[in-house]
Amino acid sequence: MKKFIALTSVLSSALFAANVFAADLNEIYQLSLANDAELAAAKAKREAGNYQVGLARAALLPQVSISLSKNKTNIDTETSALITDGTYSTNTTNLNATINQTLFNLNSWYNYQAASSGGDAADLEYVLSEQQLILRSAEAYFNVLRAKENLDTAQAEEKAVKRQLEQTQQRFEVGLIAITEVHEAEASYDLSYANLIGQEAALDISYEALEQITGQRFEKLNHLQANVEFSSPKTTVDEWVNAGLNKYAGIKLAQEGVNSAEYSRKAGWANYAPQINAQFQYNDGTQATIGESTSDTTYTSLVLSATIPLFAGGSNYATAKQAAAQSTEASAKLDLQQRTVKNNIRSLYRKVQTDVLTVKARKRATISSRSALEATETGYQVGTRNIVEVLNAQRNLFGAQRDYANARYDYIINLLNLKFFAGSLGDSDIQALNAWLTKA
Repeated sequence: MKKFIALTSVLSSALFAANVFAADLNEIYQLSLANDAELAAAKAKREAGNYQVGLARAALLPQVSISLSKNKTNIDTETSALITDGTYSTNTTNLNATINQTLFNLNSWYNYQAASSGGDAADLEYVLSEQQLILRSAEAYFNVLRAKENLDTAQAEEKAVKRQLEQTQQRFEVGLIAITEVHEAEASYDLSYANLIGQEAALDISYEALEQITGQRFEKLNHLQANVEFSSPKTTVDEWVNAGLNKYAGIKLAQEGVNSAEYSRKAGWANYAPQINAQFQYNDGTQATIGESTSDTTYTSLVLSATIPLFAGGSNYATAKQAAAQSTEASAKLDLQQRTVKNNIRSLYRKVQTDVLTVKARKRATISSRSALEATETGYQVGTRNIVEVLNAQRNLFGAQRDYANARYDYIINLLNLKFFAGSLGDSDIQALNAWLTKA
């Protein structure tokens, strides 16, 4: 995945213009890359994981220390019959250098291997977060468009039902219809108005969700073109499943969890293994007494030591058994992740196929519902249909329009999720979807 690099001036201009011009999906995605808190947290976690590798490696590398000490000692002697009193000063300087090197320590070695797998897992978790951001950005964007279309439909329905209510009241006033038809129209209007209020709230909520990702408030977005052609996946579902099992970052992350847990298990049992260490020490000491001779002592030493752990109060055994249980847990999580991906891909593959047919069917339903409404209204004018039938026909038309809009967005969201679990979701998908948009 391409890394996002943006100049501050460009971002500032984009932020300034967000409330003036309609934003497209690519602009939303770029702002999400720069401002999303989840991605920033994943990046910091990746850095922390890489530092953890260095900490574990340090136990295998030389440990070097140097110390320098210097002191001065004054000695006073008391007077006696045979000894003259006096003062003696002694200056002592000591330089010490020590190098410790682990020669054999299975526990430290396996802990380093576990940390390395943990570092790889942190990298994979960041990759997964990047792909999740693509999905979350697109979902937030199209949820706004979905809410906007539903609101437009609700406004049109409220307006149409209100007009029908006014006409019904006028017909009642001149004695053409009974009061029951007025009540039917009033009830239908109340329902449409309640739905309008709910859709207004839904649009505001969807904009809030978009702001949470981008850190910027938007007033309008480019909308989906009316003539977009949706198509089913070209490859078989088994090919999608195989791609997901091999490429999905979540499975790779779970596999690294298994590797890390296995190394930790080996590290636990390695506490019983001998440990061999080497120590080299250099010491240079000087002692000088005023008025007397100066002594200079230098020595070096090389020590090899072997330690065999016999009993540590049961902690080694408990550590090993705990790590073994955690290894089993990691394997079970990997198996669960694989099964989940298989199920999700098969379900989403079927949903995408169904969505393609549903979009076509919903589009035809809007056309037939409009024709049915026109015929019902004509019948009402000539007295062969009643107000209930007209209101039902109106409700069917606007319901069909909502269903058609929702079906189109369901297809897009399901297709993105399918690509996500198949491990193929990338920046190019943002660009492809952006081509389906037109200026608001």
